[in-house]
Amino acid sequence: MVKVQDDLFASVNEAWLKTAKIRPDMPAASSFTDLYLSIEDDMRADTEAFAKGEKEAPAYLKNFVDFYKLADDWEKRNADGAKPVKQALAVLDKLTSFQDFSDQAADLDMQGYTTGFNFGVAPDFKEADHYIFWVDEPDTILPDTTYYADDNPQKEALLAAWSKMTSKILAAAGYSEEDVAKIVSDAKKFDALLPKLVLSRQEQMEYYKNYHPKSIDDFAATVDQVDLKHYIDQLVGKNVDQVVLTSERFWEAGKKVFASENWPIFKNWLIAANASAYARFASYDLYKIAGSYSRTLTGAAQAPEAARAAYALAHRQFGFLLGEYFRIKHFSPEAKKNVEAMIHKMIGVYRSRLTDNDWLSQETIKKAISKLDHIAIKIGYPDQVPARFLARKVDLTASLAENERVLVKQEAEFNLGRWDTKVDNTEWVMTPDTVNAYYDPQTNSINFPAGILQMPFYDFDRDASANYGGIGAVIAHEVSHAFDTNGARFDEKGSLNNWWTDEDLAKFQEKAQAIVDSWSRLDVDGAPVNPKLTLTENIADLGGLSAALQAAKEDDQFSAELFFKTWAEIWRMKAGTEYIKLLTSIDEHAPNKLRANEPVKNFADFFETFNIGPKDAMYRAPEKRVSLW
Repeated sequence: MVKVQDDLFASVNEAWLKTAKIRPDMPAASSFTDLYLSIEDDMRADTEAFAKGEKEAPAYLKNFVDFYKLADDWEKRNADGAKPVKQALAVLDKLTSFQDFSDQAADLDMQGYTTGFNFGVAPDFKEADHYIFWVDEPDTILPDTTYYADDNPQKEALLAAWSKMTSKILAAAGYSEEDVAKIVSDAKKFDALLPKLVLSRQEQMEYYKNYHPKSIDDFAATVDQVDLKHYIDQLVGKNVDQVVLTSERFWEAGKKVFASENWPIFKNWLIAANASAYARFASYDLYKIAGSYSRTLTGAAQAPEAARAAYALAHRQFGFLLGEYFRIKHFSPEAKKNVEAMIHKMIGVYRSRLTDNDWLSQETIKKAISKLDHIAIKIGYPDQVPARFLARKVDLTASLAENERVLVKQEAEFNLGRWDTKVDNTEWVMTPDTVNAYYDPQTNSINFPAGILQMPFYDFDRDASANYGGIGAVIAHEVSHAFDTNGARFDEKGSLNNWWTDEDLAKFQEKAQAIVDSWSRLDVDGAPVNPKLTLTENIADLGGLSAALQAAKEDDQFSAELFFKTWAEIWRMKAGTEYIKLLTSIDEHAPNKLRANEPVKNFADFFETFNIGPKDAMYRAPEKRVSLW
């Protein structure tokens, strides 16, 4: 029997860890995945009943159900085989030059093709209530630039897995053995140009630094083989005068990457990248092949069953419609009021902690409290189902891939059409059935979909200490993101704006570095944690647990034991070695075992509750304990 004094995570979750099974089509089992799968199973059962006419669907679900019918018609999909892939790649096969690509790039983009130019419209960091045109970088085959290091032991095996997957899809689409080998080889040659230029995951996570406005003419000058101004103007339907780059480094090398002599390898990179994307709409055999590289990365043993695959495609297009159905079925008005009260209590705790802060100046405290008081709260679901999803129609006489193209284009037109307009702060990013939560620095809002407001995170009828150790800590975690090393750079209106005094900012950075140091030299199953990559989430976990503990202690029936055990329970997880390696390489969140065990080591209440002393593995000496908020 594992003792809390030795390992909180293993002690609390001991019985679960012994009996929990990882589903063959999943990389891990956890509180999050178990809840996600239970929601999906429930919603999928109803979806199948709707599709078969065994249950009457609400009118607003019609097009979700119709799209599901197309996606789940495996008899037709299997008979069509690789037809969706062939049709999609035939368009790319006809391209003869960068000029030819330049003429068609916007149309390809609008149809959902991967073009290598990741463009979009999003709020301006400097003027958060205004949509601006953003420019990102191409994606690499491997999940992060660190995988391309010569000494990375996974590099060659993963590239081989990607090559095998892509080769099978291309062969099924009718390419000769010689052409398949050439396309795959060229695609990897183009991909090899990218890793030293694009941002690493660690660099991406410092997103407040990734803001580089350029005039459209200056940006267009970074590439001479593709008319970027024409491309962007065609996408938006207007003359765009300014763009924002997430990184300058890649575009400074734009003329070399997209040099005329690189056209053959770029074209084949396009073909390879889009082959796997369109295989999702083909036969079940091709669908399984298209996911094989991802399964190599994550360690999942097998592909999702056909019905799950169909449901996922329908949810991707109409998730907000299904989310409305889910919240009506599973999230009561009473639960929403209860969660709202918890959130307001947590914000009140934060306000008192900021007021009593002993290391910030009054000038900075005043601005921090103003930001806190301006946080918008979104609970459960949007007030209205986004109208655009209700308006879209599915054509049952057309194919799955044809409907997908139409729907993708409609969503692209919606998003691009927002350029140079006022930001809609009522918009949700996650559907109501999502098992997650988030802080949005640009709307200065905390968002809690109904999906996560379920057991083991929350239960309307259970002890308050358990709810504070679960959803209470999650709520305070998201509030803490407003004051992590990224969020702290944005003001109460969501704009990138330094509201700190120089002295206070220096103290803040010193405390953040202490958190980095406390997470240094940690690993899970031999996979080392990158404390700089996980810093913002570690800050949020520490601040969230601290605030939730203070709020919980105000309850007359407070149980510290229940609070900390619930905290450990929500982070339970069982995963294979491959998935842990992937997470520690690319995920800004630390592995769940460490999320359960590391933050608690900074609280005297934890040591007192479980009689933890200097000889115990879970003990941390007072001088080594860290805090921020």
